[in-house]
Formats: sequence, C-alpha cells, structure tokens
Amino acid sequence: MKNTSLQQLLKMAIVTALYVVITIVLAPISYGMIQIRLSESFNHLVLYNKKYLYAVTLGVCLANFYQYGLIDVLVGGGATFVFLSIALLVTKNIKDMWRKQLITSFLMALSMFTIALELKILGMETHGFWLIFLTMALGEFVAMIVGSFIIRGVAKVINFKD
Repeated sequence: MKNTSLQQLLKMAIVTALYVVITIVLAPISYGMIQIRLSESFNHLVLYNKKYLYAVTLGVCLANFYQYGLIDVLVGGGATFVFLSIALLVTKNIKDMWRKQLITSFLMALSMFTIALELKILGMETHGFWLIFLTMALGEFVAMIVGSFIIRGVAKVINFKD
C-alpha cells in the first residue's frame, strides 16, 4: 500500500515538474496574449484520475509565479482548478475519452476569459478584451487538442488511472 501511494505521489510530482519545465522552456509561446501553452496537455490527465487536478494546478501556479507573480498564481491557478473541476463534473458520465477530451478542451478555452480579463485589468495588454480573449482561447484550444493526442498516446504506455 505504501508503495502504491508513493508511486502516485511521484507521478503527480513528475506531472507538476513537467508542466513547469515545458512552460518555461517554451516561454515565448507560453505567456502573453498569443500563447499556445503545450503544457496544458496535462489538463487531460484529470480525465484519467482526478488526483491530477492538484498536480496540474500546482504546475500552473508555479509556472505563473515564475512569469507574473502572485496575481497570476491566484487567477491562473484558480481558473485551472475551477474549470478542470467543472470538466470532471460535466464529463463524469461520458465513457468516450475523445468526447471527454473535446469537452474539456472547450471548457479550458472558455477559461481564458479569466486570464484575458487579468491581462486587460492589470494593463499587461493594450488590445481590446475580446481580441485578447479570442486569441488566448484559440491558443488554448489548439494546445488542448494537440495535447489530447499526446496524452492518449502516452496513456497506452503509462497507467494514469492508478
């Protein structure tokens, strides 16, 4: 039993660390109004096991703190936690993983309104809110769709359900 718990904790720590590293290494496309944050692929892991909600949220918080500080930890981390929780609720009774991933992708794209609002209110972007939101939502959707293929492929090798 202890070994299983340790393995779960290690998987979660690896997901958190990978989220941070991928985001920072790909910083030019990970932050700002036009972003395709490929680390958002990890959002799909919550569909395999809800424990990844915490690992991904922590990864978002750490990556956001690195770039924008505490405000982005609260806004971005909070939005991730809330919208992934909604995704879990909405997809709970859906068996088809593709459908679950598509719904989660749409929800996470919708969540970009919180980040667009943050960028606009804090004056980090001078463009109109709707332009910021649309570019961020599109980037998020693209990252999530690409990520759905990646995560499904990796899930054939790594058991994310445990």
